Amino acid sequence: MSDIREFRVPDLGEGLEDAEIVAWHVEVGDQVELNQDLCDVETAKALVAVPSPFAGKVVERFGEVGQSVDVGSPLLRIDVVAEAAETEVTATVSTEEDTSKRESVLVGYGAEQGARRRRRRVTPTDGRGETGTKQSTARPKAVAKPPVRKLAKDLDVDLAALAPGSGPEGAITRDDVHAATEQAGAAEAPPASEVAAPAEESFQPGDRIPLRGIRGRIAQKMATSRTEIPEASTSITVDCTDLLGVAKELTRAAEADGTAVKVTPLVLILKATAIALRRYPEANSRLDVEAQEIVLLEDVNLGVASDTTRGLIVPVIKHVDARSTLEVAQELLRLIDAARSGTIGPDALTGGTFTVNNYGALGAEDGEPIINHPEAAILGIGAIKERPWVVEGELAIRRIGRLTLSFDHRIFDGGTAARFLTYIGAALEHPTRMLLHS
Repeated sequence: MSDIREFRVPDLGEGLEDAEIVAWHVEVGDQVELNQDLCDVETAKALVAVPSPFAGKVVERFGEVGQSVDVGSPLLRIDVVAEAAETEVTATVSTEEDTSKRESVLVGYGAEQGARRRRRRVTPTDGRGETGTKQSTARPKAVAKPPVRKLAKDLDVDLAALAPGSGPEGAITRDDVHAATEQAGAAEAPPASEVAAPAEESFQPGDRIPLRGIRGRIAQKMATSRTEIPEASTSITVDCTDLLGVAKELTRAAEADGTAVKVTPLVLILKATAIALRRYPEANSRLDVEAQEIVLLEDVNLGVASDTTRGLIVPVIKHVDARSTLEVAQELLRLIDAARSGTIGPDALTGGTFTVNNYGALGAEDGEPIINHPEAAILGIGAIKERPWVVEGELAIRRIGRLTLSFDHRIFDGGTAARFLTYIGAALEHPTRMLLHS
């Protein structure tokens, strides 16, 4: 007797219609548990681990790695009766439960909370509850999270050779991968930082890059922005010398308070932008084309354009105006690390009201950022470099950067854009004044 349950591709985020299968973690014949990761899929917004809503035996699997699957289409079929029968047909299997809790990745899938455990394959017995004498020569399955798999790929490490790992339930960790490279005489990869550029992809002349997933979504949004929005831009040059000094001072103060987080100039720029958006709410708005109304938004949620190996991703820091500078710094670091490691969830990529693009972190001094449709504007930040500058009538060497605002000319005009950008520039040149508002 069996009870086959069909698991369909769940709704993975706002407006997403399909996803690409990046990796399978189970095969037909495997025993899976509630909330165990079945596969990793890449949507137009993020890389997502899909957990199982059932416990049982996988009897059918749909879709191969690299294939796009529609939301609502079959993903697996699982025999849930096999879970109950497993104790009669398997060899000794530990029944010890991990009491640690793990939230289900997707709302509505996996009603209970349980430990993430490795997949188990059913093993025939001799009818007396004992296994036969023939021992399996198969290598242990490599269990590792997507970021660890990517690290292993980048360092040319065979994950299967490391299984089982030192993590919970035999999961392979970053330390396991680094230890393997050290044993092989390879150099350990440097740790990632907030401003470090991600590793470049190994594309070669003549390659054809599929325009799907995140890259496809970027292409659609940029085309929509250029097609629908009558965009204009304005720029100013700002003396950021004091800004850099305050950022360093705040970083030292955070360390003295026991918080190991770097307060970068970008963090202070985000705070200044949030304050300016409260003063000039037209820049924090949407155009309702059907109603022919400009909707001034209540929340200030700043998207931060981030360069990753999977394309441009825009994590969103929610309620920047209501957060302290330290909280913004912590959230920025968390989101960028998640975006670059491929572990960021769709909820962290939605709800933005205004975007900041720090292309200066990659060395670019100037640019014309494209508005993140349907937002009203986007702020571009160029590289901050030493330049000759006039200070109180005297020539001096200062740290100078260029800010560019691209804005929807249907929503506000050049006068408002200039005042908005000038306000931000003044806050950056006199950063201590922001303390009055944060």
